[in-house]
Amino acid sequence: MKKWTVKQPDENAAKKLAQEAGISLFAAKLLINRGIFTRDEADEFFNAEELSPPEEITDMEKAVNVITAAMENGDKITVYGDYDCDGVTATVILFGYLQAMGAEADWYIPSRDEGYGLNKAAIEKIAESGTKLIITVDNGISAIEEAEYIKEKGMTLVITDHHQVPEQIPDAAAVIDPHRDDDFSTCKELAGCGVALKLVMALEGDSDTVFEEWGDLAAVGTVGDIVPLTGENRILVRRGLESLPVTENMGLRALLRQCGVHEEDRLSAVSLAFSVCPRINAAGRFAHPKEAAELLLSENEKMIPVMAERLTMLNMQRQQEEKRILDEIMQMTENDPLLLKRRVLIVCGKGWSHGVIGIIASRLLNGFGKPVLVITQEGEFSRGSARSVEGFSLFKMLTCLSDQLVKFGGHTKAAGFTLLTENIEEFSAAVQEYAMMNSPQMPADVFEAEMTANAEEMTVENIDSLRWFEPFGEANPNPVLMIPDCLIKSVRPLKEGKYLSFTVEFQNREFKVLNFSSTYSAFGFKAGDRVELLVTPYVNEYKNVKSVEFRLTDIRPAGFKQDRYFAAQHAYEQLCLEEKISPALASRVIPDRNVLMTVYDAFKISPSIKRAADVTAAKGINYCMFRVAADAMESVGLLKIHELKGTAELLPAKGKTELENCPYLIRLKQRLK
Repeated sequence: MKKWTVKQPDENAAKKLAQEAGISLFAAKLLINRGIFTRDEADEFFNAEELSPPEEITDMEKAVNVITAAMENGDKITVYGDYDCDGVTATVILFGYLQAMGAEADWYIPSRDEGYGLNKAAIEKIAESGTKLIITVDNGISAIEEAEYIKEKGMTLVITDHHQVPEQIPDAAAVIDPHRDDDFSTCKELAGCGVALKLVMALEGDSDTVFEEWGDLAAVGTVGDIVPLTGENRILVRRGLESLPVTENMGLRALLRQCGVHEEDRLSAVSLAFSVCPRINAAGRFAHPKEAAELLLSENEKMIPVMAERLTMLNMQRQQEEKRILDEIMQMTENDPLLLKRRVLIVCGKGWSHGVIGIIASRLLNGFGKPVLVITQEGEFSRGSARSVEGFSLFKMLTCLSDQLVKFGGHTKAAGFTLLTENIEEFSAAVQEYAMMNSPQMPADVFEAEMTANAEEMTVENIDSLRWFEPFGEANPNPVLMIPDCLIKSVRPLKEGKYLSFTVEFQNREFKVLNFSSTYSAFGFKAGDRVELLVTPYVNEYKNVKSVEFRLTDIRPAGFKQDRYFAAQHAYEQLCLEEKISPALASRVIPDRNVLMTVYDAFKISPSIKRAADVTAAKGINYCMFRVAADAMESVGLLKIHELKGTAELLPAKGKTELENCPYLIRLKQRLK
């Protein structure tokens, strides 16, 4: 369960903008939510096509002079990249340009086993190859020691990066990073490939020609790195998406075909993020990132389809590994249900691919709405990946516990770390203690809606106009609307019950809603139920007739009291962890016979824990009491709870059971006294 927040766009400001810009009030509200208040700002958002001059970025001129001199002298240049989608595309862009210009050039991308960024062993190899100039892309800004080592080896270093800048920057001939304190350029949120593209533009002196050649790759890397799709990134991705279906890059074209994209198809940033980007990342996760780079650099017509298919196979391997790890975690939670009750969800396994533990952490965060640490044991050392909710900083936590770590890095909501395997148990306990001290009640994960919907605004024209807001992505999301108090008219299964659709009546209009996040049998809501929804609107066309329909993000009963729900959920987890709970709630958590029967009947309606909780909440049963009743039934064999799936399975009774006086409830009553 996630908390809903609904933005409240300034109506007066929206009306003013709508009038000045000649747009609908609906579009104006969305622009206001994106920080756009004037006609000029709206025009810039919708129509901007030009990137700022690359020379605005600090040290760009220095870098151009150093690289140009190396090319004229015939010095060997090595581009040093990173193993993710951003780093691979940045490497291909810069190396491809240098190669096209006739430079003696090479490239190097470390494997995940080597770790992120410059390392001395790689520098040694590069020096032995005769390289005179190393240019980093998507890394290098924190490589203080490595920069010194490069100088010792008699080589020159140029750094291009986009990560946050530490207090000390490396000693290099040029350090290009828009986050430098002395950088006053406007393009602060570029991905590593965007910075590399800017460097090539500065080297060539013709931005349009460079974008025509390399803009499609820069769009792929930008989407893959999940940087904000605002400002120049928005321009870069929008223009890149237009050229992608007809790209001249043979490897990228083959990769698009592997994803089922053809020249006539319209590609979105969202579809790109779920098709091409994972395939490029899969090389670094399950083989070597050079396989992706080699594909994007290849002109071998016979081998390119084979290479592209190889990335697809690696991506399938990634999906299989994710499933294997999730299955192991499911077994862990079956054996130890308390894993999911703690403030921070920490899971640890042997031999889990460190290339996917970040994905696993994100999935668990999305499913359980609490900070997650996923740790894989790799002998003496173990690696971890963490994801968090807004309001609980992973970086602060890891900084506080840094004496127990070998190294760590990251941001507020995403981080990585390495520790001694023998210290995992101690570190895990320290994480829980830190969470209890700093977040006695963990902030809830949030679904954020743009506004409360108005049925009159749900016109084909308004919703069709959303295409002008694309590309959607980080900081420019596909609009989610809150539909208050509506009536379900009908529910029907799709794909043999794997999905479903339902029709709702909202403000005297009917809308079809598609739900891809639940099976028909687990949905639980029925015709006649009053609900509120979070949805994404879209235009559907059938037999030349267009209509507005919705894709479901979340659903709950009308009038749902979410503050009460989260307070009761917190109390339930406190009970499970044998912590003291609020005296006001202590008297309202022991179920009587009627409550037990009501909860049992709720699971007859739906195996979904969330939906069964909704059903019982409508009858005045708080979430904590609901879960206590479910645990009591499980303790006597009437129910089997599958926490990771979010479901519960009713089991046949093995005889008469005094459920009210079962040992579990007796112990709980004694504790609460």
